[in-house]
Amino acid sequence: MNFIKKIFEGKIDEKVHAQFTRFATGKFENRALLDIQVQAKKVKIKTSPEFTNELVIFLANSIEGKVQVKGIIFSTNDLSKESNIEFKNIKNAMGVKKHIVNQELSKEQILELYDKFPYASLSLSFETEYGKLKVKEKAPKAGKAGKKDALPKADYCTFMTKDKSIIEDFAFDIKEPFKKAKIIHTYEISDIEIPQDCGNDFAKARLMAIRKGKIIRKLNIDGKEVIREKEFKA
Repeated sequence: MNFIKKIFEGKIDEKVHAQFTRFATGKFENRALLDIQVQAKKVKIKTSPEFTNELVIFLANSIEGKVQVKGIIFSTNDLSKESNIEFKNIKNAMGVKKHIVNQELSKEQILELYDKFPYASLSLSFETEYGKLKVKEKAPKAGKAGKKDALPKADYCTFMTKDKSIIEDFAFDIKEPFKKAKIIHTYEISDIEIPQDCGNDFAKARLMAIRKGKIIRKLNIDGKEVIREKEFKA
């Protein structure tokens, strides 16, 4: 289940919390972008970076044995000492460490990466019998609109599968059949609660703080616009 669906169903967990650790109070537009195309024999889902880890883990669960995995794991920390895999190389860029991956990995190896490093971006591309995931090999950035009145693009991750039941996860609130859906979220964070035990440790406070606010979910379903809202605390 992706983090937006968890919020709308009131199922907040540590993975949802991790999505908001870098946000202060304010209004943040063009987040968690989705572009869903339902074709005759497959579903194509394009997203912004927020869904990267969830798509990687979703597809990793269908791995049997090992598959060739290519991409980059982005983190502010050096993950090599705690990782269960040997990275081909580690590069530094603007305070971010790029862990290069180009090897065969098992489901267990990828799942362990996700559990050990919840704040890293697993920008990994691979294919199984269930589906195919392609993720851009560049540092994740928030979606921004281009020309005036142009919608921002959901083009960081591209996932394809023949299993149309995946629509129920990403388009959970669309009850009628559709061909195309574009979904954009706005985060409005009104308050931040910082645990007392953080003291003057600002890095810890940023990670442990609880954000309160609401999610505005704007859907364009085959040309018809719908807006939904949900308050959250994560």
